Amino acid sequence: MKKEKDTPKKRDFVTTNEAAEMLGVSYYTVYEYIRENRLVAERVGGIYMIPEKAVREFKAKPTGRTRVKPPPWRVYRAGAQVRAMGIRVQVREGQHPRLIEKLHAMLDRQEHLFPGTMQRFVFEDEANPSTVMISLIWKDTELPDEASIQQDLVALKAELADVLDWETAHYTTKRAIIHT
Repeated sequence: MKKEKDTPKKRDFVTTNEAAEMLGVSYYTVYEYIRENRLVAERVGGIYMIPEKAVREFKAKPTGRTRVKPPPWRVYRAGAQVRAMGIRVQVREGQHPRLIEKLHAMLDRQEHLFPGTMQRFVFEDEANPSTVMISLIWKDTELPDEASIQQDLVALKAELADVLDWETAHYTTKRAIIHT
């Protein structure tokens, strides 16, 4: 018969630092969630302890204003058009964590902005995270010349050459018919 001391104890609570690490936020943000009653916590010996289940199930509110209704479809009145470039490329074997790290560093440094873009996305395929899709979107009145776009692409490719297999890249260009 097992005695209680032979059974490993599973912690049901985490500290604010552990919660911050689990959520990918600072511990100051965790304190803010507790203060706003968005995250339940108990004070134990002067520190907050948070149920681990509450942290795992926590959903942060989106930043900004929540849309009440979807935006309408439209076209630009003056005849301007929305153009897009899509690049589907394979992540090099075992390099997905490094890719994410490099993308966050690009974000922090605000690099590879592709002047004139209205939106830029780097998507990973949920069914196959070894494939990413880079989407660059311009209004054609802001679209730089082809040489400038290619120069920016060369710089992006050099930055990510160790994590993306550019030999597998498939490029598409698109023109929006209607948009939001």
